[in-house]
Amino acid sequence: MTIPPGPGLRIRGLRLLGYRKNYEIRFAEGDSWNPLNLITGEISTGKTTILEFIDYCFGGSAFPQHPEVVDAVKAAQLSIEANVPVELGQEDTENGPDAARLGYTRRRFLIQRSVEGSIKDILIFSGDLDEIEQVAPTIVSSDSSANESISKFLLQLCGLDGIRLRLAPTKSDSATHQLSFRDTAPLWFLTNTRLDNKNLTFEHTPHKANKLRQVVDIIFDVFDEDRAILAGQVAELQEQLRGERKGIDALRRFVREQGVPGPVELDNMKDEAQSRRTQALLQLSSVDDQAREQTAFAEEARRAYLEKVEQAREVAGKVRERETLLRRLTPLRAQYADDLKKLTMLKEAKRLFDPLGVTVCPACASELGDVSVVNGRCTLCRTAVPHLEHEALASTKEASSNGTGASSGSGETFDVSKELSSTKRRLNELNDYISAVASEAKDARSESSTLDAESAELRARFDALTREAVTPLLAVREAAVRAVTDAELTIDQLNGQQRMLESVEKHEREVESLAARLSEARRRAAEAEAARRDRGDMLSKLSSRFHAILQSFGYPKLTEAEISSNLIPWVRGIRYDRVGSSGATTLISLAWELAIFELAYEEERRHPGFLMIDSPQKNLAPEGLIGTTEDQENTEAAAEAIVRRIYRHLTDWLSGDGAGAQIIIVDNVPPPSVEKSVVVKYSGSISEPPYGLIDDASAP
Repeated sequence: MTIPPGPGLRIRGLRLLGYRKNYEIRFAEGDSWNPLNLITGEISTGKTTILEFIDYCFGGSAFPQHPEVVDAVKAAQLSIEANVPVELGQEDTENGPDAARLGYTRRRFLIQRSVEGSIKDILIFSGDLDEIEQVAPTIVSSDSSANESISKFLLQLCGLDGIRLRLAPTKSDSATHQLSFRDTAPLWFLTNTRLDNKNLTFEHTPHKANKLRQVVDIIFDVFDEDRAILAGQVAELQEQLRGERKGIDALRRFVREQGVPGPVELDNMKDEAQSRRTQALLQLSSVDDQAREQTAFAEEARRAYLEKVEQAREVAGKVRERETLLRRLTPLRAQYADDLKKLTMLKEAKRLFDPLGVTVCPACASELGDVSVVNGRCTLCRTAVPHLEHEALASTKEASSNGTGASSGSGETFDVSKELSSTKRRLNELNDYISAVASEAKDARSESSTLDAESAELRARFDALTREAVTPLLAVREAAVRAVTDAELTIDQLNGQQRMLESVEKHEREVESLAARLSEARRRAAEAEAARRDRGDMLSKLSSRFHAILQSFGYPKLTEAEISSNLIPWVRGIRYDRVGSSGATTLISLAWELAIFELAYEEERRHPGFLMIDSPQKNLAPEGLIGTTEDQENTEAAAEAIVRRIYRHLTDWLSGDGAGAQIIIVDNVPPPSVEKSVVVKYSGSISEPPYGLIDDASAP
């Protein structure tokens, strides 16, 4: 299936770029795409996620936040195909010099949008999922108010760019705002929630309802109150065209000032540079082969030199390791020496300085024994010393001579001599180890010096052996290397100039496309002025189509099906949100969406040309049907019959008046009659691939 002439786009496939792998779904094969695409399978397998990612690539505000998606996906790529307007020939008409015979050329684009962080930029490549053209992508913003946005790009493909909507449609002096592609989303994406939330036409959100009514009027070229919209579009497109032409003139002047040759001459220069590079590479390879052949006799000397260099490298590493160890051990040895000095001083202090210098009683000249404190009094002078709670002021002479002392009130002793001996032993062991390491480092340094000298000698011997054979080839090799470098530099410069020319050509195509869109807008404005289509006529046709679709669905007791002036559907004289049956609400919502889509497509209006529907069987279980009976089997049969009729209507329309349109549907279990339209079926089981969209996620 191919796109018929006219504005609009079709979806070819979706690829989710992941951290572990990529995940894809295709709606096209080769040069054609499928008119009816069914995504089926178990619940919670990612079916709706596909539609949500398509909507996200079209400028939606958020991507699916399911844990398996957040953990696996970093960006989304959407491949689309569109008819881009071109001018087939200039004509002298009363519409001015910009009027032209309009034509379309098929183009493919790849929209890439990241899901990481708060990045708002979107990349638009030329090409598709299988092959991206080697040109720089266009960077646009997801913000529809930006000068370059994804909304503006998509509106251009649909012929809706340059249109402004009124904030208060009933007021002639109302303020306006730029039409966004998001404003058209209700006409190409029927979400699961809109099927039965009784807010199909946003009647509970008046500002959205105003937008929707104006968008439908614009798509069907209704100008009872908005005849100035197309005139405004023509004026804005004219202003854009003037700006683009000034820009392309400036770009052409810059290219000429840079001395960029023409495309043919540039291609010839690139071919010549490529030829020079190829010849230089061949010459370089030949010189290297010749040098290897002529120096084969010195292979033994080369091997000996390389072995000696490897030995020298290992010994140098050993030297570094030993020297590092020495640097770390030296502070430890100093610490041990300092501890030894402190212990020696402590021992000498115990022996030289007696804590009690009085040995004879000054009163009776008797030798004094041990002096202590008993009950807070000194046994020598009987003075109260409550601050000295320990039992002895002085140790015995034996304890003093042995270098030991009593601890205050604890009864424990500290043997200085023992600790001194232990410290001396550890210091001696450390000195011995340091001496051994120093000796190893010295030997390693000596060996390293010897190996360096031997490797230098072997290198000199190898150079002497090969100098006579290699020297004549050095000049040739250097010339070949210079030739390769010069050729590659020339190629880089020519590639840069070619990119400049491609940029000029790209802008020229954009100017041509803009001029073609201006011609289309002028044609529509002229036709609208001549036809002066009445809004009542549009509503009448929509109501007739709405009734016919419900009839094809087999809607029970169908009468008085119509779409009112505010686009709200009515059935059997009852507004759709008051019918009381959720199944009936689903059928009415489907019929309303399809009526607008089918009629706009058949009349070649500016609808995007594709439609996405999520869960068309929602609420169509027996208890959800209108007019059900108590016979369970008959009720279930009626439900199945309605589902079959829905799909029969879609297939009949797509193969008839709707040929060239595209519909993508998410449905758990569609009828067997449309099995050939299933593009993917998710099993929900690891043992039956494909498990789901994120097929490597953990099973629940």
